[in-house]
Amino acid sequence: MIDPEYRFYIWGGDVMTLNLYTWHIIDFDQRRHFSVTYYTPDISDDDFEKIDATEEICLAKLRKHVDELGTDVLGIRFSDPDGPITISTSQDDDVTTYSNDHLPSELCLPFPAKTVRFDCLTELDRLYPQVDLVTYAGVHTAGGPAADTKVAFKYWFMQNGMHRRWYELQLWARLPRDHSHIVPFDAVVVDHVRGGVIGFTSEYIPGGTLSETNATVRPLRLAWFRQLLSVVDDLNYRYGIMHQDIAARNLVIDETDNLRIFDFNNSSRISEHYDPHRDDKKGVIFTLYEILTLDEQYRQVSHAEQDAEALLLQQWEKHPDVKLDGEVHEFRNVLDAWLENRKTREFKKVDTWLQWPLMPKPPKGPWLTSGSDGTIAREEMSSIPLLKRKHLIKLNEPYLDWERPASYRLRDVLKEQEKEVDVPTTATTRDTNRSVDESHGLNKPI
Repeated sequence: MIDPEYRFYIWGGDVMTLNLYTWHIIDFDQRRHFSVTYYTPDISDDDFEKIDATEEICLAKLRKHVDELGTDVLGIRFSDPDGPITISTSQDDDVTTYSNDHLPSELCLPFPAKTVRFDCLTELDRLYPQVDLVTYAGVHTAGGPAADTKVAFKYWFMQNGMHRRWYELQLWARLPRDHSHIVPFDAVVVDHVRGGVIGFTSEYIPGGTLSETNATVRPLRLAWFRQLLSVVDDLNYRYGIMHQDIAARNLVIDETDNLRIFDFNNSSRISEHYDPHRDDKKGVIFTLYEILTLDEQYRQVSHAEQDAEALLLQQWEKHPDVKLDGEVHEFRNVLDAWLENRKTREFKKVDTWLQWPLMPKPPKGPWLTSGSDGTIAREEMSSIPLLKRKHLIKLNEPYLDWERPASYRLRDVLKEQEKEVDVPTTATTRDTNRSVDESHGLNKPI
């Protein structure tokens, strides 16, 4: 399930109209958009601190009532943070927008890509915002039907963050699928209604990541660490890719006892966007340290402030519960030799470095304007990044219905969590740029 901490995301709003402060909030569990409006005459137009505070007030109100809202509810309103709400089912309050997706041909992949229709996927679990565990039917052969394919499905139903998902698809699809230490890309997923690309799948490797089944549960093997160093070198020098998110949560062990890396949504092409603060050697250093010590404090600051060199000068003390198939100094010796070797190598562009075209401009889509008499007029198809659901409905245009029933009652889950640990109940997934936190990847712990 999607953890309550990451379930809701505030992506915009209208906060300066007649003392009505409206925020547009997505519930990732249900893939629903809500319009939440707070009326209060007590805030002046220039009191930006109080206006900002309405964001959290609206979020808290939705969290409190989301379990009881029917599937036809599009918005809620209230005037007292502790008081009752009124609900709206009017399309005027429908703030649902979907990304206007490109056709598969616009991916410009240099090879035929397997495609799977969205309506052929069967959901098994909701791992993270816009990341599900799914299956789809295998291909029939002369010997009979093949087993279902279990995959991690990474997608976008909102335009915000779509660029990173598109970038990741382009990168991952071009990595070799037979590489022993990279989780294989599987298929492109297309919208069965309008035909656009809405995401992709990658092979699902059961057993948990090195974060979920850490070295207190499954001893860390020196061979796995050597494999990590090998695949990082391949990504950097052979394919020209900086992963930029090397961490235990992005590493799995497959059924053949090989370490594999996944989640490329933070990756970049070295030839264009190399950032020394996000060099993968830093990620490797921190990852090994965190696995050995269970201490993750050194990455709780910005990338520019993360000092891996200072950490190397310290004496690393293994956590007493951590299990290894060797001594700490053996792991450190392998790491130090690798780092020393990296000093003699430079990033030199070669023919095997991955390249792909820029994301094209948005496809053409229908949009509405109002005539001088207030009637709705349909305009020519224009290149637009977003499709508004209420406009598509008025135009009698088809659209993919992303919404789904809630997988749990929020109130019940929060009560259970509060029994175990003292956790915040008003967290929100957002940042100052209103972009979804792109750290959520495949196979990650919940």
